[in-house]
Amino acid sequence: MHAGERDGLTPRETEVLGWVARGHTNKQVAAILGTSPHTVRTHLEHVFEKLEVHTRTAAAAKAHGLLSAGGVPRT
Repeated sequence: MHAGERDGLTPRETEVLGWVARGHTNKQVAAILGTSPHTVRTHLEHVFEKLEVHTRTAAAAKAHGLLSAGGVPRT
């Protein structure tokens, strides 16, 4: 089990969070993952709810904690 699973995040939500934590916009993440910005926004809404945060910055701060635990992909 990786850190994202412990927080209830799906692998895709964890991946989206990783890219957002590195400063990418929804549009950039969508291009990287081959999906739409709307889909990325939906994943982020789920991430915010699961991590109990309200902003990208707060989600990114939590992601950095997951990164140090090895749960968010670094690619």
